[in-house]
Amino acid sequence: MPPTLPLCCALLSSACAPTAPPEIRLQPLRLPDALLACAEAPALPASGRLTQGQVAELLLAYDAAHADCAGRLAAVRRLNRAGEGE
Repeated sequence: MPPTLPLCCALLSSACAPTAPPEIRLQPLRLPDALLACAEAPALPASGRLTQGQVAELLLAYDAAHADCAGRLAAVRRLNRAGEGE
């Protein structure tokens, strides 16, 4: 075996040597602003008396506001659970 062969092998194998590990920076979790605000609950009409139709519409509006807020809160909970595994 020629004496240059081990030298060439040594030089070529050093080219595959690992470089310094990449720097890892953890960024704080920033929740989207849309998840931190809920839809407004509907206001009661100024008059003290409501028709059955108005009551039904009001109940539907309250249900929609609750569903909006519950959905956003569920998304925040999922994000918090995802961060627990770190």
